[in-house]
Amino acid sequence: MRGYGNLTTAFFKSQLREPVGFFFLLVFSPVLLLILGLIFGNEPAPEFGMRGFVDNMLPGIAVISILIVGVVSVPQNQLILRASGALMRLRVTPLRPRTYVAADLTVHFVLGIVGSLLTLVVGVAVFGVDPPDHLVMVILALVLGLVAMLAIGYTLAAIYPSVAAATGVGNVLMIVLMLSSGAFFPADGLNDGVRTVMTFSPVHHLAELVRASWTGGPWPWVSVAVLLGVAVVFGILSTVLFRWDKGR
Repeated sequence: MRGYGNLTTAFFKSQLREPVGFFFLLVFSPVLLLILGLIFGNEPAPEFGMRGFVDNMLPGIAVISILIVGVVSVPQNQLILRASGALMRLRVTPLRPRTYVAADLTVHFVLGIVGSLLTLVVGVAVFGVDPPDHLVMVILALVLGLVAMLAIGYTLAAIYPSVAAATGVGNVLMIVLMLSSGAFFPADGLNDGVRTVMTFSPVHHLAELVRASWTGGPWPWVSVAVLLGVAVVFGILSTVLFRWDKGR
């Protein structure tokens, strides 16, 4: 436990020393909501089912922090440690591999959850969004989505050949998944083909779970199945493909 605590603290301090990465993990999502909310307001509108812009977009924007953790932060950090040889040095210490993984997951899990919750707080406190009917269910939805995205992140870290690849491909993937979340336009206004494509996005299903929990509705079983399936499949892949060194 001492090794886990020390390593977790070291990883947190490492995140604080990278202001850009820290901004995107914790601040980007709430700041984005603040900017969009100030531009468009939150007055009821027909295109949002007589709900406000922020009311409609909050679930999708709130999960962006979790998305960034999975497709950007985890792969980049893994590749940096691997490229520098830090992972290999950790491997030859008495520290167990699962202790390193647990510490890394803890740091990213906390940052992802805090970023999402800060976004929800901004929506409620600044724009008057009604508080969720089931806060516990909202948090559980975020946790399920974060587990799935962490599994994706570790798999991507094993596949990417370099830090540059993790940065370039990760940013493109982040944009695609952000657009598929439904955070920036009402899905009801899209054609059937686009809506069908969106159903393949785990971020879309995470936003749907948050939306359902927020309004007190039941969780859509398809979204639950997709996120559980992603967590299991990519969790297995990340375990099999995990690498300590730079070579294949």
